[in-house]
Amino acid sequence: MDVYNPTMNRPLLLGILLLIPTLLPAEEAGLSWSQCLKEATLNNPDLLSAQRSLNAAENSHMASLGQFFPQISLNASAGRSGPGGLDDALSGPHSGSANLSLSASESLFSGFRDFASVDSSNAQLDIARAQLTQAKAQLSRDLKVAFYTLLYSQQQIQLLQTIADRNKANQDLVEMNYKGGTDNKGSLLQAQATYQESLYEVDQAKRSLSLAQRQLALLLGRDLPGDIQVAGEFQVPALQPAIPDFKQLTLQTPAYLQSLAQLHLSESSYVSARGTFFPTLSANASLSRQGDGLDDLNTPGWSAGLSLNFPLFTGGKDLFNFMSAEESKGAAQEDLRSTLLKTSASLESAFSSYQNAVENTQVQSSFLSAAKTREEIAKAEYLNGLLSFQNWDQLETNLTSQQKSQLSSSLTAKTTEAAWELAQGKGEIP
Repeated sequence: MDVYNPTMNRPLLLGILLLIPTLLPAEEAGLSWSQCLKEATLNNPDLLSAQRSLNAAENSHMASLGQFFPQISLNASAGRSGPGGLDDALSGPHSGSANLSLSASESLFSGFRDFASVDSSNAQLDIARAQLTQAKAQLSRDLKVAFYTLLYSQQQIQLLQTIADRNKANQDLVEMNYKGGTDNKGSLLQAQATYQESLYEVDQAKRSLSLAQRQLALLLGRDLPGDIQVAGEFQVPALQPAIPDFKQLTLQTPAYLQSLAQLHLSESSYVSARGTFFPTLSANASLSRQGDGLDDLNTPGWSAGLSLNFPLFTGGKDLFNFMSAEESKGAAQEDLRSTLLKTSASLESAFSSYQNAVENTQVQSSFLSAAKTREEIAKAEYLNGLLSFQNWDQLETNLTSQQKSQLSSSLTAKTTEAAWELAQGKGEIP
C-alpha cells in the first residue's frame, strides 16, 4: 500500500513556483509617451474645462438662431370677483372669468441687432475653439516637458551612479599607487573627495525624481503621484533645412485667431449699439376663447397686428453705449495688430532656440566621444606612470562634465521642441 509523502512532490512544486512568474503578464516597465498622451487627454482638468466651454459656446450659438423663428406661447387664466370684503371671498356672490389663448409673434426688423447677436455668438464660438486649441497645445507642451524631465531624472540617476562607480574605482587605483609610493596623499584626498561628491549627486538626483513624478501626475489628472516611471529615449530630430514662413504660421496660431474673434465680437457689439437708433417692427397674432370658467369657454376671439417702436430719447444712454462700442472696436483692431507682431516675433525666437538646441546635441555628442577616448588613453598612461595624477584627474573631470552635458542637452532639445510647438499652437494632443 502506497503512503502519501509530501516530500516526494517538492521538486514538482518548486518547478511550478518557478514557472508562475513567466506565466503571469509582465509588469509595465513604465508609461510610454503615447500612454501619457491618452491618459492626459481623458483626465486633465484644464483640457476638460476648455472642451466644456466650447460645448457651452456651441449651445449659445444655436440659441441665438431661435430669434429668427416665430415665438409661440399658450396662455391660460382663471379668476373670480365679487362684492364684499375678504370674508365674502369664499361664500359670497361672485362672478367667474377664464381665458385661453394661443399667441404668436415675429420680429420683422430690429435694427440689425438680431444679426449682430448671431455674429456675436459666432465670435464667442470662435474664441472657445481657439481657447481649446491653445489648451491642447499648452497641455502638449507641459506634458512633453514633464515626461522628458522625468525621463531625464531616471537616466540622470543611472548616469550619476555609473560616474560614482567609476570614481570609486579611480579612488581605489590612486590609493593603491599611494600605498605603492608612486603617488602622494593629496592625490588620494582629491580622489576621495571626488567620489564623495558623486555619491551626493546621486542622492540629490533621487530627491529630484519625486518632484518630476508629481508634476507628471498632475498633468495626467491623477490625485496622487505614486511611483510613476516612464519608458522611452531622447529622440532628437534633425535640423530643419529651411526657415519657415513665420507670417503664415502666425495667421494659424490660436493667439491670432482668438484676437481676430475678439475683433469680430467688438464689431457685432458696435452693430448692436448702432441698432438702438433704428425703429423696431414686429407682427403678432392670437386666438382666444373666454368664458365664466375653464369648462365654459364659449366666446371665441382673435387678434392680429403690427407693432412699430421708435425710441426718441433714452437719457443719452444709447449714444454713449454706441460711442463706447466704437472705441472698443478700435481697441480690438490695435490688439489684433499687436498680436500679429508679437506672435511672429515669438515664433522666430522659439524656432531659433529649438534649432540651436538640436545642433548643440550634435556638438555635445562629439565632445563626449572625444572625452571618452582621451579618458581611456589617460587612464592607461597613468597606470604606466606616464601621466601625472593632476593631468589624469582633469581628463576624468572633463569626461564626467561631458556626460552630464550630453544628457542635459538632450532634455533641452525636447523642451525647446515643446516650446516651438506651443508657439505655433500645435502639439500632440488630438
